[in-house]
Amino acid sequence: MPIKEIRHYAELGADGDPTLSERMEMLVQHRQALDEQIARLQEHKTKLDEKIEFYRNEIERTQNNVSS
Repeated sequence: MPIKEIRHYAELGADGDPTLSERMEMLVQHRQALDEQIARLQEHKTKLDEKIEFYRNEIERTQNNVSS
């Protein structure tokens, strides 16, 4: 959550119970943004894992060719 939003959240907290719904909505929106970011990062990790596996296979293949 950006600093500006954290400050706003804190200000709302200081205003007490009348702001409970708004604070909850801020948290729900933040959770949604985190879920989207996690999904993107998971996609990147999957691609990275695929590339690492490619390199492992290539290294093994070239080492086997040198040994033969």
